[in-house]
Amino acid sequence: MGRMMALTPVLQAWLETLKTSVGIDHKIKGRDFSTFNSEIQDAYRAKVKELYSSHRCNPRVSFLLPWVQIPLFVTMSLTIRGMAGYPLPFLGDSSLPAEPGFADGGAMWFTDLAASDPTWIMPVAIGAANLFNVELNALMVSKTPTRNQIIFRNLFRVLAITMIPIAHQAPMAICLYWLSSGSYSVIQNLAFRMPAVRQRLRLPPLPKTTVEQQKVDS
Repeated sequence: MGRMMALTPVLQAWLETLKTSVGIDHKIKGRDFSTFNSEIQDAYRAKVKELYSSHRCNPRVSFLLPWVQIPLFVTMSLTIRGMAGYPLPFLGDSSLPAEPGFADGGAMWFTDLAASDPTWIMPVAIGAANLFNVELNALMVSKTPTRNQIIFRNLFRVLAITMIPIAHQAPMAICLYWLSSGSYSVIQNLAFRMPAVRQRLRLPPLPKTTVEQQKVDS
């Protein structure tokens, strides 16, 4: 992932040069826009493949990693939900009591881990953590994101907000797990943006375009 991030400004600069050169050629030859766009996409994909191969980057690993984590997250959520006496109707008996200690094992306003949060504090915190992660990841995208990147970013924003009412219907035990997971991701994302941490872990520095964008946004 770090190598792919470091190559982003190189690919962006090359793409702008490609658009200019191909645009001039197509204007001289009088070709239509669809041919121009198709040629740019083919050349860009070939360049990306060439750069990733020469720098030993594997985008499939970065793409598959979240999908490997999703089953674990779902399994943990369903397990905790069952222990709290809140199994899904088609996955367990809803009349079963919560595990010993869930009724009074919490703290502060959420002493009952088998009950939902009537104050909405935990659900809102979960939604905020997820939304913060979406925005942090958006900072790693170039200043001119693609259409698909914009669509997925907005989709994840909607999902982050949707998690608020969903978390309000879940027992506090699950909310604690979701908030811990989201908070850990926030801390991890922030830490990986610190030059000292990246140097310590021998990660490549962030692209200059990303750093500049973070300064402008802050």
